[in-house]
Amino acid sequence: MTINDFRFEQYADFSKFFKAILFLGIALFYSCTNNLETVNAIVNLSNKPVIYAKEVEIVRTDSGEIVLKGYAKESSYYKNKDAPYLEFNKGFKVETFVNYPIVESSITADYAKHFENKKMWIAKTNVIAQNLKGEMLNTELLYWDENKHIIYSDKFCKVTTDDGILFGKNGFEADENFSKWKLKNTSGTVNVKDE
Repeated sequence: MTINDFRFEQYADFSKFFKAILFLGIALFYSCTNNLETVNAIVNLSNKPVIYAKEVEIVRTDSGEIVLKGYAKESSYYKNKDAPYLEFNKGFKVETFVNYPIVESSITADYAKHFENKKMWIAKTNVIAQNLKGEMLNTELLYWDENKHIIYSDKFCKVTTDDGILFGKNGFEADENFSKWKLKNTSGTVNVKDE
């Protein structure tokens, strides 16, 4: 092999390398046509949890006394700038206390969401609320407004008491402890005791 042949082979390899780089550069240039909205949607963290936890227990105290306990199999916290929220995809249970450990009321559901700034809870699917008297509410949707201290729904509900079973065809409204409640468009059966 001569010196000229060697230089020609180096030039041929360099030419192939240069063509490959040029082709790759053109391909990358034309393939990167995503607009800014698409890129922001991919990296947007408001639709992804910033905190995820399993076997969660939340305890709220007032002046050192336990007033609320919450339990969940898992929770996800979303730091949405306008409305951050905590989501419970696998159900939750919340208990309130007048004098811990005596449970004043409880709410369980298969799904729940708590909007931090609004202090609003939404509970869905197999929602059960129970008060200190043993009265039980069953519904598929329940709102809990912590600012107004009420729970309510516009969906069908059933309340079971010692005296009978009542239905609220258009929902209900109650204080947050479910000790005082009223049904909307009521029907049901009430047991009357003889005196």
